[in-house]
Amino acid sequence: MSGSLWEFLLICSLFSAVTGNGLSTQYRGKTQHPDLPNHCIYEELDLTVPLYGSALPTGYRGYCVKAMCTEDYLLMIRHCDPMPFPRSGCHLSAGNFELQYPECCPQMECSNGV
Repeated sequence: MSGSLWEFLLICSLFSAVTGNGLSTQYRGKTQHPDLPNHCIYEELDLTVPLYGSALPTGYRGYCVKAMCTEDYLLMIRHCDPMPFPRSGCHLSAGNFELQYPECCPQMECSNGV
């Protein structure tokens, strides 16, 4: 592939990363709770999630997530990433970990009200 095509693909990737909504999903296998039947465990938060169910934990500094326990005890963790490069006159809020996902995610705040 030519150099200019690689540069174009790189720029497109960076643009989509910056302009996307900032939400992402993480997958973890083999999360069956050792003591609680039909539950996954999200070890970082010591959080149990029922099989085929979900949990919206609050009050964990740095964690704004929705955890889902799926077939074969696959834990899907939906979380928000920082949205880089705010527009001029805008900034990202700190996020409110007392709220449930996705309301706990940082929000773009602009001085011109947009």
